[in-house]
Amino acid sequence: MLKPTPIASHPIHRGRVIAVSTEILRYANGREHELDFVRHPGAAAVVAVDEANRVCVVRQYRHGVADFLWEVPAGKLDPGEAPAACAVRELAEETGVTARTWTPLGLFLPAPGIFTEVIHLYLAQGLEIGAPAPDVDEELELQWLPFDEAVARVQRGEWNDGKTAMALMRAQYLLQL
Repeated sequence: MLKPTPIASHPIHRGRVIAVSTEILRYANGREHELDFVRHPGAAAVVAVDEANRVCVVRQYRHGVADFLWEVPAGKLDPGEAPAACAVRELAEETGVTARTWTPLGLFLPAPGIFTEVIHLYLAQGLEIGAPAPDVDEELELQWLPFDEAVARVQRGEWNDGKTAMALMRAQYLLQL
């Protein structure tokens, strides 16, 4: 199987975070196909687990689902920023937490059919708690709860944020090795 060849890109919108275009791809069989495409700079998300085996989560409003969601701390990459640096920055900004030990948990691809967004997942341990300093557009509620309870909320379908589910499940696997 061969990758399709991009033959045209028509910009539609450039926003504060994303750019939207219509792409035309030519497949190996010669057929051309249009698709709407969203370019995103990427992000990092962090499962921060303390010595008492509690995980730090934040609750925030997500307009796409018109509701509040519980999530692991996360945020988008700044231009030129390495994913690991983004993870350190976002954890400190959103929760006031710093960590001595960082373990990569792989990637999460939220919607690869239409988005370029790649979320880099990390486990943070050896934590120190400080004061959060969220961005001006962030209103966050912070909570620490037993790690097993957070995983159970995902498994029961109470928490449906994809990056949070993926990050917690990968952290659980790693921590049980």
